Amino acid sequence: MPRRLRKGEACHALLAIWARQAQNEGVVKAPAYRRAKLAVLIWILAGGMILTRGLGATSEPPATDAGSAENPKPDTVAASADSGAASDSEKMSAPAANTLDETTADDQAPLPAKRNSSSPATVYVVPIQGEISAPQLYILRRALKSAIESHADAVVLDMDTLGGEMSVMLDMMDALAKFPGHTYTYVNDKALSAGSFIASATNEIYFKPGSSTIGAAAAVNSEGTDIDSTMKLKINSFMEAKVRGLTAGKRYRADVQRAMMDADFEFKVGDEVIKPKGALLTLTGEEACKTYGKPPEKLLGAGLAPDIDTLLAKIYGPGGFVLQEFSLSWSEQLAKWINAVAPILMGAGILLLLLEFKAPGFGLPGIAGICLLVIVLAGQYVAGLSGYEPAVLFVLGLVCLVLELFVFTGSALCGVLGILCFFASFVWAMTDVWPGQSFGGVTAEALAQPMLNLAIALLIAWVGFALALRFLPKTSFYGRLVNLTAVPRDSVVATSGGAAATGAITLPDPGVRGVAVTDLRPLGEIEIAGGRFQARAVHGQINRGAAVEVVGRKDFALAVKNAEN
Repeated sequence: MPRRLRKGEACHALLAIWARQAQNEGVVKAPAYRRAKLAVLIWILAGGMILTRGLGATSEPPATDAGSAENPKPDTVAASADSGAASDSEKMSAPAANTLDETTADDQAPLPAKRNSSSPATVYVVPIQGEISAPQLYILRRALKSAIESHADAVVLDMDTLGGEMSVMLDMMDALAKFPGHTYTYVNDKALSAGSFIASATNEIYFKPGSSTIGAAAAVNSEGTDIDSTMKLKINSFMEAKVRGLTAGKRYRADVQRAMMDADFEFKVGDEVIKPKGALLTLTGEEACKTYGKPPEKLLGAGLAPDIDTLLAKIYGPGGFVLQEFSLSWSEQLAKWINAVAPILMGAGILLLLLEFKAPGFGLPGIAGICLLVIVLAGQYVAGLSGYEPAVLFVLGLVCLVLELFVFTGSALCGVLGILCFFASFVWAMTDVWPGQSFGGVTAEALAQPMLNLAIALLIAWVGFALALRFLPKTSFYGRLVNLTAVPRDSVVATSGGAAATGAITLPDPGVRGVAVTDLRPLGEIEIAGGRFQARAVHGQINRGAAVEVVGRKDFALAVKNAEN
């Protein structure tokens, strides 16, 4: 009755079956087995590339013609840090809002000039809905980089948010500043707190008539309560300067944003008080579009529009634009958690690959290690940090390592190149590089976090590998790592008919002699009493067919010397 395969042996058996099918003879030959190993690697890497593409594709549906696109609106998630402040601010700012004229100025909204090109404008629509957090940054950053690469004309933020994390808000504002085209915010109900700052970083702000509001942007802590007065002064000073730098040419925008965040600031236009001291400014869409001053200029908004299609039709003309719509999906939420533990996943993946390279054949540790590393790369792609280039570099590194292990054993060149490509791919994947930016333009600050993540991963892998070397030799599993008899191959001892003998897991003692069935450079395989074992030459190299003598055990292999010398 055939025995049940142990854990890890199923993959070895499957590889052997594939290798047998690759030839017409009854004896399995090493080249066929190696081809089967390479086939498994190719399947795993291809699956990883498909996974990465699939994660990105869930957020990037095909472009649609003007007038035919439907703007999906995900369920709004209220930001706990800002919801209380928003409602209080709306009540406090009511007296100021009542001083504004109730008439709308939509017909007078200054629209950008029509395109001279006969081809329709390409417009990317990005949802900024729910709490401002990492997923919103991921989809915005990926959309902006895609828009730059495809030479899109404009990006529209479809906004409905109560606010969120300040650090994410700043990253989103910086990302918008890197887009060379026109940027718009369409306030599709609410642009409160952090949302108002992000809207101020775009060229024009439009509003949905009726219920849309913007404002209530005072800084609060993570629980939604007031922060220390000194810290609030520092934050307000920084954000006021930030907004002034982004709103040059907008007469009122910087002061409007200041009135939304600083209760002690009195905002006046001429003799008319827009917001008195002691309140935070919150505006409706109609109030934001009212004109003031001479020459007249709108307070904040560029106009009103019932939906994005109507807005773009006003700007580019009916049929004058093509939409590329993005949507938030599970992949952005998943990437948030993947990136939070990326150094741990990367360290575990490297450790598993080290154990795989030390063990015979190709089994579960190698598959699990590659999968973990592909997951890390996929997380960076969804985060909008990298494209497919790091994945290609990663595959190239793995190919070099496979060549080192199975083809050019002992050459070291392929191994060194593979390791360099391997590490470079992860640093590249975690670095925020924008289209058209050369590597010389990447700052040390941008490389600091990727290098720290890689250092943490290497530390985890090194500690794990040291523990494995210390404790694994004391376990029965160690014998299965060194013993190769579960994997049928050809032998220089039994050169015809049948497969290799099935031997015990008990490892040979020092002094026992055998025969090298592969070249040991210094790692290879030997045969002792019909059993196959992974071995390492302690001095120089040992050619295939030479007599060897066991002198000990080292790093998941038998330590052997040339018995003929």
